[in-house]
Amino acid sequence: MTQLKFVPYPKERADQFRAEGLWGNERLTDYVEKWARETPDAVAMFVPGERSLTYRDTLVQARRFANALRDAGLRKGDVIAIQLPSHPEFLIAYFAVVMMGGILCTLHVPYRAGEMRPLLQFAEADAVICMPASDKYDAPATMHALKADVPTLRHVIVAYGDAPAGCLSMAKMIANGSDAPIDGEFSATDPCLLCFTSGTSAAPKGVLRSSETIVANGRIYSETINLTAADRVMIAPPFTHVFGLCCVANAIVNGAAIVLLPLYTPAEYVKTIDVGKPTVIFTAPAHVAAALKGGLLDTVDLSSVREVVIAGSVCPPDVAKAFEDLLPNGRTGGLFGMTECVLVAQTPIDAPASVRHYTIGRATRGIQARVCDAEGRVLPAGSEGELQLTGYSVMAGYSKNDEANALAFTADGWFKTGDIATIDGDGNIAICGRVKDLINRGGIKINPTDIENLVDSHSDILQSAVVPMRDDVLGEKACLFVVLRPGSSVTLDQINGYLSERGVAKMRWPEHLEIIDEMPMTPTRKIIKGVLATRLAQP
Repeated sequence: MTQLKFVPYPKERADQFRAEGLWGNERLTDYVEKWARETPDAVAMFVPGERSLTYRDTLVQARRFANALRDAGLRKGDVIAIQLPSHPEFLIAYFAVVMMGGILCTLHVPYRAGEMRPLLQFAEADAVICMPASDKYDAPATMHALKADVPTLRHVIVAYGDAPAGCLSMAKMIANGSDAPIDGEFSATDPCLLCFTSGTSAAPKGVLRSSETIVANGRIYSETINLTAADRVMIAPPFTHVFGLCCVANAIVNGAAIVLLPLYTPAEYVKTIDVGKPTVIFTAPAHVAAALKGGLLDTVDLSSVREVVIAGSVCPPDVAKAFEDLLPNGRTGGLFGMTECVLVAQTPIDAPASVRHYTIGRATRGIQARVCDAEGRVLPAGSEGELQLTGYSVMAGYSKNDEANALAFTADGWFKTGDIATIDGDGNIAICGRVKDLINRGGIKINPTDIENLVDSHSDILQSAVVPMRDDVLGEKACLFVVLRPGSSVTLDQINGYLSERGVAKMRWPEHLEIIDEMPMTPTRKIIKGVLATRLAQP
């Protein structure tokens, strides 16, 4: 069993969350069983145009895999890592691990041995579930080789396709496993999910969660968009990220159908919308921007869509509006979430565009938000400062990382998000940037987010990022990285003229331009600015 440290909430806080009905005694798989009893033939998940699983199918396969994992010697508290695209097998594995009391540890699909080694070591993983070998990546061989550096790693399980010698086949385990209920003592307080914050690998910041917060968040967040069993929920963020898994909980708690997007490309994204006919879409700004700029949504029937939730990074208002203009029966809005707090704010579906496109909405039930200055003083409505949170789904602390915990919380126990924000008189939160992204130009702090939003609206530019560039006189200057539309060209003077026309002061203009073919992106389609900054630092 792993020695992962589950950081508990203070007893008085935990008792409060339970007394207020925020936390319950349910595990996510209790809802799979509920819907398998009540609506067994309802679709639980489907890949449009390929295959689907009912709630009955899902329960049977999850139970069989859970029993097979136990037959392989895995027990309550063991860590089972997973590196898979958003296939049905991912969710079957997730539910099975929860059923048998294990802890699912997510690994992003682009990761290779160098990124996974410290994460698997940190988690003390007992098994790993991976995709079959391909021409580009031999996942089973990679995982086998990692056994030499991860002494706890006993089993490599191939989710589908051929399983080479020395590996277990998930398909065979399901075929041969018992579909009897899993015996044992299990509780919603048991840890069941380990996710790492974006960008952490060499020095992992892992958040270990129990079913209490996962299920509570699924119940409470889904209230904000009136999610029901009649919905078809398309989840574009990968399931290896907490955003994707929170959306899974939203759907499962309500007995809705999940529309899967196994592999993101702009074409597959649009095809999934077209064929899957989702009613609710969870997506990132980069997904939407790529589809819009390519004109891919112009001929798609979007009449089924009533709600598009755009999150994962700050969404340019023009992008949200452009998608909404294509929806005959729907609206776009935003949410806020992090690995450390899951989904904690949402724009009301009946709010005007000025709220839905320019803010992330209000804190959800059970969450409190405030904005503080650099000295920790709470600021009045409308002031800009660091966003801080407290409530039922905000983590109590990172696992095995006291140093990170000391920096992450205020003296009175609020979590410091690292986001710069304002909160208006109605409680609507607007994200203005990241504390660490601020550029200090001779003592003048430049927030790159609004500049990037303007540059992204330029007709010749697909993506942009503003990062600090060292300067011997001013300390830092702003460097602009852009990805151009095919066949387009642009100069720094042209971009700065464009910014000037839109009222941006000269001191905030970028002073260097780098044109690149592709932005470095996280699995959830956030630009990795650290990679760009490193590129600037190279001679």
